[in-house]
Amino acid sequence: MNHWLRWFGVVTIVTGSVLLFAVATGGVAGDSGIRGFFPAHVEAERNLEQKLQAIPDAQRAEANLRRLTSEPHMAGTEASHRVAEWLRDQYRSFGFDAEIVSYSVWLAQPREVKLELIAPEKKSLATREQPFEGDKDTYDERAVVGFNTYSPSADITASVVYVNYGTPEDYQQLASIGVSVEGKIAIARYGHNYRGIKTKLAEEHKAIGLIIYSDPQDDGYVAGDAYPRGPWRNMTAIQRGSVLYTEIYPGDPLTPGVGATADAKRLAPSEAANIAHIPTMPVNAQDGAAILANLGGQHVPRGWQGGLPFTYHVGPGDAEVHMKLVMDYQQRPIYDVIAKLRGTSDGEWVVMGNHHDAWVFGAVDPNSGTSVMLETARALGQLVRSGWKPRRTIVMCEWDGEEPGLLGSTEWVEENGSELQAKAVAYINTDVGVAGPNFGASATPSLKPFVREVVREVQDPRSGKSVYETWRERLAQAREHPSGVARPEPAADASGDVPLGALGAGSDFCPFFDHAGIPSMDVGFGGDYGVYHALYDDFYWMKHFGDPTFVYHATLARILGTVVLRLDEADVLPFDYSGYAAEIGRAAGDLVARARSQSQDEAKLKPIADAAAELSAAADRAAKALQSASAAPMDAPREARINRALVTVEQAFLAPEGLAGRPWYKHTIYAPGSYAGYASEVMPGVSESLDRKDAATLRREEDSLIAALRRAAARLDDVTRLASGI
Repeated sequence: MNHWLRWFGVVTIVTGSVLLFAVATGGVAGDSGIRGFFPAHVEAERNLEQKLQAIPDAQRAEANLRRLTSEPHMAGTEASHRVAEWLRDQYRSFGFDAEIVSYSVWLAQPREVKLELIAPEKKSLATREQPFEGDKDTYDERAVVGFNTYSPSADITASVVYVNYGTPEDYQQLASIGVSVEGKIAIARYGHNYRGIKTKLAEEHKAIGLIIYSDPQDDGYVAGDAYPRGPWRNMTAIQRGSVLYTEIYPGDPLTPGVGATADAKRLAPSEAANIAHIPTMPVNAQDGAAILANLGGQHVPRGWQGGLPFTYHVGPGDAEVHMKLVMDYQQRPIYDVIAKLRGTSDGEWVVMGNHHDAWVFGAVDPNSGTSVMLETARALGQLVRSGWKPRRTIVMCEWDGEEPGLLGSTEWVEENGSELQAKAVAYINTDVGVAGPNFGASATPSLKPFVREVVREVQDPRSGKSVYETWRERLAQAREHPSGVARPEPAADASGDVPLGALGAGSDFCPFFDHAGIPSMDVGFGGDYGVYHALYDDFYWMKHFGDPTFVYHATLARILGTVVLRLDEADVLPFDYSGYAAEIGRAAGDLVARARSQSQDEAKLKPIADAAAELSAAADRAAKALQSASAAPMDAPREARINRALVTVEQAFLAPEGLAGRPWYKHTIYAPGSYAGYASEVMPGVSESLDRKDAATLRREEDSLIAALRRAAARLDDVTRLASGI
């Protein structure tokens, strides 16, 4: 899985030798300072970062990736266990205490996947991906067939209706022209929403099954040359993936909210709210074409025509298909690797993670990130051998079972939630670590200025400028010359800074941020990546298209290493709560405007705006107190209490009862949208109940949000008191 892609602040003042802290202000720390560090400690930190940035090596990263992609290693297989054992041993060789933590999860593997067109002609579909001479991995018979995990077994025959991307708006448009999927098999193209949402909507509209195909307009030959000539999806490439309803809850379906240990109390599979009830299967573009070309009915609405060389129709028409899926559900083991570099204080943790399981070889997703994490760990270990001792404990995690539904990370967070909330200062995620040269990041708003500052310190290997400046110039060019194929780039924020996205779901930051309230970020380099979840996401693709010299792997290791060092060594943790409060204030204003546009009583939402203003005032008070306190060194106990208060502001945004209808999600400011899957919804409980015109739920969610904003303001007032010595 994976995905990506802001904010205001108060400019920090540097007077003489005293750095007025850029903590909780969103300001730039200045050329002579580093956000969160006392002036006396800046030189030592810069020297440490310089040493670290000299260590990551492109050839070692390449060797890591070659080893990680040496065999298919899907979650729940012994091959994934072998990868975990190798990773554990690598971390130990770098000086980490590393262990494998196993969980038992409810997980399916395909036993039979069959699809055939039976009218107007007979044709076998569900074709496998074509092997290519020169790429030996494409001949590997251990590669799993194209399937969607957490689909039920089924044996069905029906006519077909085309539903475009299968979004709520698409179903509304079908209804407007009198077309229903009830009793039919829907066919949707990949894109615009998470595949599990496509299944959920098809189920809600009473389809009996769903086929998802890859349209060449979205990531195939319309975008550019297809594999093996270029990086884009060819006509036989299949996007595997999960259809678990992770917007309800991720992780093991049978143990929501608790770790899936051997003795955990489990639901019956029929009780699991996040498992689909209709079968879903993915097919490649050539099989999609065989079905779509035979659909009758009306010509598709504007915007529904894809890249296949014929006119699309919505159906049903003559096309009839037979789908048979036999899925083998069992309790299967998954294997997380947890590696710790012990700090002077084990009471604070800097946590980093990525997953190691892949649908097939997973050169980009996820093992580019895994390769980079190994280089980061090697660099940190080398610093320790040279005499450095981490201030905080560094925890590096390699998750299993991410692809089926964030299984490994969710189970670990659920099992260790209390300790994490007491110790973790931040979670750093990378997943699709390197797919090209284009840096992107998402983060909790309190860490967005921090991310920008770090990438100002690392050189981009292609441009020779900083990663930040290269990133900024690329986004400016994208806005001036927008592509008709690529996703639109986000606009710069009001401060003129490069924008970072909001955290939604789709990767392993989700349980840390959305469930446990740990400040989180997700970083990586993107590019022209058309082989997502396909057989062709292998070492050959990376070597020829993604990062042929592996210099961006080494660059990402420098970025991650610098992020870790700054969070590990900071005197006062570098959170920007003025910026966070500003984002919340704007979102509250947007809610009021939406209520007005929907002819709802916007005055009822004014208490949210008032609570957001209280939070903003508290953040400003904390910023001023921290600036004053930075004029002289603090004693260690006071510093520790301030840091603990700063970290727990994020946790204050959690609602103990969770969001209405999906209580696993506890963050009141950010969560994946109920019908988006990956994309973040801001103030999700209020926003979604407002759109549904559900007055009772709106009142409940409004009260929950206001309480959270006031809790966060109280935590910031604690920071003010501690910084003021009161």
